[in-house]
Amino acid sequence: MITWSICSESEAGMVVLLAFALVGLQLSGVWLRYLPFAKTVLASQRRRLQWLSAGWSLVAVLGYAAVLNWYDGDVLRFKLLVAFGWLPFFLIAYYCIPRGFVQHLFVLGMHSLFSLLLHTISGFIVGMVLPADYGDILHMLVLLGCYLLLFVLLIPLERRLFGRLIPTQKFFQYRPLGLYISLMPLVVLFAYALPMLDGQLYHSIPERVGRLALPIFFFLMFRLVLMAGHQMSEHTAEVNRNNLLAQQLYSLREYTRLTEEKRQALRILRHDMRHYNRLLGTLLDAGRIDEARQLIDKQEAELEHTALKEFCANDLINATLSIYVYHLGNLEIPLQQKVNLPREMTGMDTDVAILLSNLLENALHASLKQPVTDRAVKVSAQCAEGQFVLSVANRFEEPLLFDQEGLPYSEMPGHGTGMISLRAFIRKYAAQCDFRQQDGWVTVMLYWHGDS
Repeated sequence: MITWSICSESEAGMVVLLAFALVGLQLSGVWLRYLPFAKTVLASQRRRLQWLSAGWSLVAVLGYAAVLNWYDGDVLRFKLLVAFGWLPFFLIAYYCIPRGFVQHLFVLGMHSLFSLLLHTISGFIVGMVLPADYGDILHMLVLLGCYLLLFVLLIPLERRLFGRLIPTQKFFQYRPLGLYISLMPLVVLFAYALPMLDGQLYHSIPERVGRLALPIFFFLMFRLVLMAGHQMSEHTAEVNRNNLLAQQLYSLREYTRLTEEKRQALRILRHDMRHYNRLLGTLLDAGRIDEARQLIDKQEAELEHTALKEFCANDLINATLSIYVYHLGNLEIPLQQKVNLPREMTGMDTDVAILLSNLLENALHASLKQPVTDRAVKVSAQCAEGQFVLSVANRFEEPLLFDQEGLPYSEMPGHGTGMISLRAFIRKYAAQCDFRQQDGWVTVMLYWHGDS
């Protein structure tokens, strides 16, 4: 009777340890799934993740211990807790780290493959060193202990792999492609995991050896996605550079053409100046004062037409605005502009001019899709004590698609160059961007600091 009591207390203690080990297993997964997002997670988000994970861990320990005690350490229940115990922790991480769901799915799949690999290796080790007659509970406890030991020993490798796990943002910008990429590791996982959910703690040697192919799948998939992502990033960067260069050449050509038009008009006016003066003198000698005034007004209007208006003290910004004032005017799209930027912007003016050109180009094309009576564009750019504010707004009624960064995107090929320029500007100058669609207006507003 005393022996039975001691054995029961010993088993109850092992069940509690097993519950703690299961929670340790889930927390190791929380950390691995956090690593891919670590560089972009705010301190407040990280603290929230830690507190919520710790709080649920306490609940999970009690729940796991109750389930294992109720079913007397049943192997199937143990496997189900291992297989699905991650779900609350995953939802907590998704709540605390606001990223695209497909990115979280991709990280979950890759982590699950890696975890299944460690389980397989742990099974080999425990199966070889621990006799089978020691009981399932002890085997499960040692199995998890071996897993956690391998996890700790492989932390340098895990930091390296999972810290660079998420491929380029372009993969997840378009919904079908992002979903396909995120499901790739999960498809491989289900092919291996589903046959394992039975009441058998250890499977046959050939089955376990077959699972060791997972490192190959894991490595190849990991390398394939990263290489494809790198190539896509390089291609996107090259296209962006070419588009920006083309935009600069276009702006230079257009401004040169506008300048040449004004020069030609000025040449004609100079040529006609002698005729105007003779006619003006004749009208004055004849006392035809009203006609003389009309002639002067006409000459002033023609002279005004030859001048390039100055919208900004900075030459590059002024050239950009001049081009789009001309184009928007020809298309009868009303433009309201209020620009107050300094003449010297310490090299920033080129980037601002390119960004402004892309935003105005987007606004122009968006306005052409609206009814004539609903077309309008507003531009505002101000600088005060090194703080810059740039705003471009246009009328647009159709709903836009926004990505997880709050910027619009189009699923049509050949679109999105303007947003590439905007993203590059935000990264370079650590700018805050507010892009919104409200009351029939699409408005982008940027705030940043710089030396003026």
